[in-house]
Amino acid sequence: MIELILYSAFILLLVRHRFFWVARHRKISPKNSPLIMAHRGLKTNSPENTISSYKEAITAGFDALELDILQTKDGELICSHNFDLERESNGVGWAQHTDYNKLKDIQTGVYTHPQNTQTIARLQDVLDEIPKNIFLNIEIKTHSLFDLSASKTLGRLFKRSGIQHSFMVSSFNPVVVAYFRLFFPNISIGYILQNISWLWTTHWLHPDYLHPRADLIDNELLEMSQNHSLSLNLWTVNTIPALEWCIQNHISGIISDNPKAIHV
Repeated sequence: MIELILYSAFILLLVRHRFFWVARHRKISPKNSPLIMAHRGLKTNSPENTISSYKEAITAGFDALELDILQTKDGELICSHNFDLERESNGVGWAQHTDYNKLKDIQTGVYTHPQNTQTIARLQDVLDEIPKNIFLNIEIKTHSLFDLSASKTLGRLFKRSGIQHSFMVSSFNPVVVAYFRLFFPNISIGYILQNISWLWTTHWLHPDYLHPRADLIDNELLEMSQNHSLSLNLWTVNTIPALEWCIQNHISGIISDNPKAIHV
């Protein structure tokens, strides 16, 4: 009899967790309009994910930045979208297999901005140089499903009060989302969705925000987010009609490459 009661209680808890959850209320903007985040900084004149591109976005009027981080072999958090150094820089090999002292002198943007290449920024450099009133959406990149190296380092930085900015953490990796949701309840976490077939995991992870690719949005997804009080931050929204649609539909945040986005 006791076993039956315990089993029934377990099933009820699972059902409640899956179907009757509500996202924590974490408003990222004091305004009623969406928070517009510069996607990897503003890349008109500067390579992406560099301090130059972040400052360029702030000069253009953005008050929020989306930036990518990953961890080097020696535990340094750097701002980069790719582990493959040859994709963006004149470096060779993989960032996760390289110490930072071997990366600090290479140049990024060699293909996109050959006349204005930049050094690879550490996250600490960004935190030191970017004004504290700028909101940061820190996306954690991972090289495998269970890669929590950058997550643990960022968590330690947060515990040392090393992040004075208002910020959130986001990731495509559901394990990273679960890690922050369980062990760092004071950090807001966004789950990035590239494929709608992975939407079901949202009901088990319970992120504070869902970050779907903009073209995944439909009435069903909007209704789901409303039912669970789950705020949406869309990427990457660049056209003016799409930006206007986001505003009309009360989207929480917009990640954009378009410098005109802040004027819509």
